[in-house]
Amino acid sequence: MRENRTMKRKIQRHPWKQNQLQRTMDNDKYIISKPKSKNNSTLKYLVESFTLNSVDRVIERNHKGRRPDPLFAKNLCRQVISLSQSSVTSGRKVRNIDLTLLDQHFANYVKIVNLILERIYKTPKRAQALGKKLSEYHGHGYTLLRKESDLSYQHNDEFKELVFERTHRNALEQAARTVLSDYTRRELIRSAIGILSDSVIVMLKLLKNKYIPRPLIKQVRATCLAVKNNSKGYAYTVGVLKQVRRELDLTILRELGEKTRWRGRQRAKVRKALSTTSREKLVILSLLEKTVKEWLTNGYPFSVPKLTTTTEDFTASTENSPTQGYWYSVDREKPNEILFFLKTPPGVNGRQQDSSPYRTQTIAFRFFNWFPRAVEKAQRKAEQAALKGDAHRARRQLFRARIFQDMNTQLRTTIALQRATHILSRLKRRRSRNEKEIRKLKAEVHDLRGSRRCAPPRLLVRGQKVTLQVPFLPPNEELLNEVFGDQTYDTLAGADRGIRVPIALSVLNEGQYEDRLVSFDHLVDKRERLRKQAYALKSQIDRKRNNWEKKWTGSLPTVVLRKQRHLDALWRKIRRLDREIARQVASETVWWCEQHNVRTLYFEDLRSYQAPGGRGDLSWALGTNLWGMILDTVRYMREALGHRYGGIWSVNPYHTNKRCHVCGEMGIRVESESSTTEKKGGEYFYCSHCQTRMHADLNAARNIIHVQSRSSAVPGRTNAACPRLSNLQ
Repeated sequence: MRENRTMKRKIQRHPWKQNQLQRTMDNDKYIISKPKSKNNSTLKYLVESFTLNSVDRVIERNHKGRRPDPLFAKNLCRQVISLSQSSVTSGRKVRNIDLTLLDQHFANYVKIVNLILERIYKTPKRAQALGKKLSEYHGHGYTLLRKESDLSYQHNDEFKELVFERTHRNALEQAARTVLSDYTRRELIRSAIGILSDSVIVMLKLLKNKYIPRPLIKQVRATCLAVKNNSKGYAYTVGVLKQVRRELDLTILRELGEKTRWRGRQRAKVRKALSTTSREKLVILSLLEKTVKEWLTNGYPFSVPKLTTTTEDFTASTENSPTQGYWYSVDREKPNEILFFLKTPPGVNGRQQDSSPYRTQTIAFRFFNWFPRAVEKAQRKAEQAALKGDAHRARRQLFRARIFQDMNTQLRTTIALQRATHILSRLKRRRSRNEKEIRKLKAEVHDLRGSRRCAPPRLLVRGQKVTLQVPFLPPNEELLNEVFGDQTYDTLAGADRGIRVPIALSVLNEGQYEDRLVSFDHLVDKRERLRKQAYALKSQIDRKRNNWEKKWTGSLPTVVLRKQRHLDALWRKIRRLDREIARQVASETVWWCEQHNVRTLYFEDLRSYQAPGGRGDLSWALGTNLWGMILDTVRYMREALGHRYGGIWSVNPYHTNKRCHVCGEMGIRVESESSTTEKKGGEYFYCSHCQTRMHADLNAARNIIHVQSRSSAVPGRTNAACPRLSNLQ
């Protein structure tokens, strides 16, 4: 059974890694929440993204490899000529008319959410009371807000003129999340102000330090009841303290008569002003005390939250009827393409669609269901790997095929459930009812509801691209046992963040080490080239913008706007490369751990790490290897494979890169494996006591395994949020 895949004792994780929107294997999105399934994993949903296209767009292109078919454009032109002028095939992903209607739909949705927020925040006491209720309420927030008379749909004609009742429910859920988040931040700010007003020393530490002091974070979080049981409390607290520090910095700069420039320079000027012992420092301290006391008496200058993003979440909807506002339909001519219909609210004149169940007009899109193609490709690779005798790769591809096949089943089940429920509701409304057919449909609906199905989707608009994110249930015990069987995990592994490679791995199995350096140099080099191009282009844009603004007023010239679009495209490409590098590095890490039956994977905790003096390029090198993104993706993939909480710990990296893993003595960094001359930042490690020579990152990875272990020769400790390793052995 899968119990052997996880640790017997519950692991206490870092709070900053819980309940966050994280990344998937393929589309960089997933959701973590409390376990509600029989699976040992804490994953609630796997979210896959689909690009929406115009209904009359040709999506599927038959070609070999990654290059497009050269005959596609000619065939498309012939198809366009053969069709009538009223049904010309579109060459765009989303037509302008589709975007126009979608913008009108989102405008109504954003307007009603902001209208709800405006009514809630009309009186501060009401916002405070509703926020407290939502923090103590277990369930969907819209069920609590719709009890308010001025927020309900039935008693407000203004809501009925903008949206349908189902869309109003989604808007209430969006507003409830916003109110809850804002209430949490306000309570944290009040706690922070109370602590700062009691101690000037704490206030000076907050303003002088480069990073937020960790004791202050814990103190603010402990005194705030709003985040007592909230796993996001650490991240919320850090954000709140940064916000308060920014307001205090601006107060100091206004007193000094300085301009509000780049944030880094602001912080440097504030630290310099507080480091002196002159009379000016006393004036600043008195001003800060006066400001904090004023906040404590009159309240912090909070702002009313507003919805500005073009995102619609259907999580307040259900999957049982077309009244939820969206509808799936399989294209009869193209079985791998699915039509997506969005019910238009009042004031938005959509088109009447034959495949849509709505009597009103709708906005129609189509998207390509790539799951069957991915399943076929993975199965073919699994068979090829099995023929070559590579059992590990065959199992890896088999898991990929099975999980995509399961997602495809969930999507098809949802479509069938929508259709069956709609037909059943129509049959019940008829005067001459066919009881036999109704009973048959009821049994079908009951079976479909009992089977696994995907959750309500999320619709996003980014520029000219419309994306549909569909959450799917994670793999269950049966699927995992089918692929992996009864496998026991009893080894430990350590991971070190390297400068020359993204991650260095070492596994300890029966006293023997096995090491690996995970690197994708071709992608990293391409990313660095694009970053240099982006920085050079940014300098050109800044010079041209400054020269233009000194001489003229109004809009920028075309040459600057063109370069700005080029810069935006470069950064989008860099972000895509970031996700791809993180996905590939994490995939190699996770499957290497699976190959060696790794029970627990240890990472170094570098949240408060600062590069030593004299190494100006170290911070840049560490910041370009996407450590946080890789760590999140590794945790997701291990959870998707059935490991509870990912089986990941983070430990204190103190001296793990300076001590020898064999004898525990201090060593030096050298340039090459045969060298004995010390060089700062050298690639290899040399121990003069036991003559150990090896890659420095691999030596650190081996030390990370033994941190806090009684049998270790390396002194150290785990992070305060983690229990002792020796207690579990």
